[in-house]
Amino acid sequence: MIDNETINNTDLYEYEEEILIPSAQVQFWTYLILEIPSIFCTIFLLYYLVFDRRLRRHLHNHVIIVLLFLCLIILIVDNSLYLDGWRIGHGNSFPSSSNVCLLWWFIDYGFYGAISVFLLWASFERHILVFHRRRFLSTKRQIFYIHYFPLIILSIYLIGFYIGVIILPPCKNIFYFNYLACGLYPCYQDISWLNTWDYLFNGVLCNILEALFSISLLLRTIWKKFYSQRRFHWKKYRKMTIQLVSISILSLVINLPQSLIILVRQIQPEMNDFGINVEPYFFYLTGYVILLLPFVCLGCLPELWSKLLFFNQRGEHMIGPMTITASVGQTASVRGKDI
Repeated sequence: MIDNETINNTDLYEYEEEILIPSAQVQFWTYLILEIPSIFCTIFLLYYLVFDRRLRRHLHNHVIIVLLFLCLIILIVDNSLYLDGWRIGHGNSFPSSSNVCLLWWFIDYGFYGAISVFLLWASFERHILVFHRRRFLSTKRQIFYIHYFPLIILSIYLIGFYIGVIILPPCKNIFYFNYLACGLYPCYQDISWLNTWDYLFNGVLCNILEALFSISLLLRTIWKKFYSQRRFHWKKYRKMTIQLVSISILSLVINLPQSLIILVRQIQPEMNDFGINVEPYFFYLTGYVILLLPFVCLGCLPELWSKLLFFNQRGEHMIGPMTITASVGQTASVRGKDI
């Protein structure tokens, strides 16, 4: 059994106050303003993507469901903990607990890491869905092994990895309860190969490959539409391409520069201070990827826009009996129904 240590040190939180970009009060209000509509939008999308059979049967929506589920947990749990910390300005209002810290770390590292991994898979799978659907996804067996099986394997890997390094680590975690996110420094980061694997393979490499796959998808789609002599159903795949590119742009504008900074530090250890002044900005903006991602997904699903209205325009209800004259001169009384 791995022992954990807890430390109450106000100096650590004061150090955090010096590097917050922007201040805790600004972060609290900017997150809070977007938090509520973002949660509503995420629940709205998940409801229709899961329970609307027409939307659920589209293969390209399945990874979006996974991403939205991860976003929902981050919004409800992770962001709420941060908002509480920013509101208090020193520690949190709930009783100090190592279990809360572990949950906080698991979501902060595990769920954000999972989003990077699933975005990479989505950017790769879109090439299959758009250009090789008939070859690789023409039978139920192929759909299972090419589409569902990778999602299952990735989920098992991510859950197992982050449980292993955060919940059951091969080292001793230290929690700083007066520091936001209990210090946000799991002990596995002191184990070189685990830290390198997490940052490079679950983060940096995923973001770089996502950028390459997304850009190549856009270029291939444009080339197919305008220059390929083979028939290409542009309208059929346009929404699928725009959906992925839009999500990737939101993610990569913030995550890719941060990943490149980390990559440079790993390749050139003597440049350990590279990007040290701008990295806090990217770390702060990372939260906006989660806050804005549901709105980007909604923008790419115009068939759901009308369902956001509280009142749908419908035909008037006929509530009284209505007499219809038959062609043979007889009449029949029928009860009106909704148009």
